[in-house]
Amino acid sequence: MISIRVVFPFIFALQIFVAVGLTGAIAYVSHMREAQDTAEEILELIGNTIDDQLYRFLSLPIDMTQFYADGLRSQPDLPLGDLLEPRLVKRLSNCVWTQARMTRWANLSIANPAGQNLRFDRREYGKKVVKVSDIRRGGAVEWRLLENYGKGGAPLEVQEVAYDPRAEAYYQDALAKGGLVISPIHFSPVLQGSAPVVTVAEPVYAADGRPRAVVSSDIYLAGISRYLQNLHLPNSSIAFLLDAEGHLIAASRGSASTPGRLLLAAESTDSVIRSTAGYIGERFGFLEVPDAESFKYVRGDQHNYVYTDHLLTDRQFAGLGLDWRLAVVIAESDLIENLITGIHSAAWLSLGLLVLAIAVGLWTGAWMIRPILTLGKVAAALEKDELDARHLDIRQLERDARRRNEFGELARIFLRMVQEVRARHDLLEAQLEQLRVNIDETGTQAKIKQITDSEFFAELKSNARRIRDERKRAAEPPVRAFVEHEP
Repeated sequence: MISIRVVFPFIFALQIFVAVGLTGAIAYVSHMREAQDTAEEILELIGNTIDDQLYRFLSLPIDMTQFYADGLRSQPDLPLGDLLEPRLVKRLSNCVWTQARMTRWANLSIANPAGQNLRFDRREYGKKVVKVSDIRRGGAVEWRLLENYGKGGAPLEVQEVAYDPRAEAYYQDALAKGGLVISPIHFSPVLQGSAPVVTVAEPVYAADGRPRAVVSSDIYLAGISRYLQNLHLPNSSIAFLLDAEGHLIAASRGSASTPGRLLLAAESTDSVIRSTAGYIGERFGFLEVPDAESFKYVRGDQHNYVYTDHLLTDRQFAGLGLDWRLAVVIAESDLIENLITGIHSAAWLSLGLLVLAIAVGLWTGAWMIRPILTLGKVAAALEKDELDARHLDIRQLERDARRRNEFGELARIFLRMVQEVRARHDLLEAQLEQLRVNIDETGTQAKIKQITDSEFFAELKSNARRIRDERKRAAEPPVRAFVEHEP
């Protein structure tokens, strides 16, 4: 038989364990799900923010090119036959509305059919610089401060190249299309180190349909990388751009190119870029997903969240050929580390509370069955006639009888029953004692009667009577003699 003192507390504690444990498990799973949803929302927010910033970065050269081309169209009488004429350069620079907003990563170029090229640039010097070249004079690129242009003096720098803008692909594509174009990635000979760029170009025509100039602006891939590297992303996270062939355009860490060549993402020295690009290429294809997509993948022991989307998907940029994809990779531990830490702390706290609840349950179960056990002990002692007023269990029963609950009522009833049983037991003992006395007296009388009824007793009684009579007669004669001699 299994004792109730074991079964009842165990069942009580088990119920508490199931209730609290199930509640804690549901809460843990729910919080983890909320944390994952929060992680996806945070990731999308970060991805959208980077996307918006890149949109401004990429759309600025497009806006500059379109606005300035429209400005040249609005001045059909402006002579562009000699772009390097100082007064024309001053006039063109003064009407360049972007000069106040032109950053170190922005430039604007004007090329004419004569092979001259005029570029406003402040990338290398941080000031307003013009780069001028004329293929008819050999095509060398001279760098001069805009404020001193036309005043003579030596140029800041001379780049000895035979630069002919008419031979550039963007120039030819703009004239062929007759409108705004965005070139593929190329290495510009006008830039130091032949940096990779994408050129936005738009032609300007005369009234007779002959081209007057081609306005262009470069998008520096190094500038995009610099922007991504300035993002305050967690250490194990990264943002990068890919093209349709899987080339690495820019990244928040590491290099995306070598001299004269773009690297494939699969060739990157960064393991996160390699694994993420491989996962995107296998799952979607680099440019197959039309809308923003968020997903999670596992690399080794690390869980990563990825946000990926196309760049410049607006209608005004549709068909321009800039097929790039943004990917933002953030490790789960970095993205929701605080949330997971809080959940784990809550889980440990819940576990501690669960242990405490089980201990309280065991104590409560023991407290609840103790009056029942006391009743059992009192009943066993009463059965063995070992119960008296000094018995420990009867004292505990008297304490239980002072409770103001059902256990107290039961103890009071049982205590009265014990008192009644003890009173009846005492009465029975007294009656038995009296019965014993009565039985002893009756036996004595029977034995006496048996003796008096015996022949021996009768003979003894007769002898005793005879002896008394003899003694009586022996005493009587002297009395008579005295009486007879009296006168």
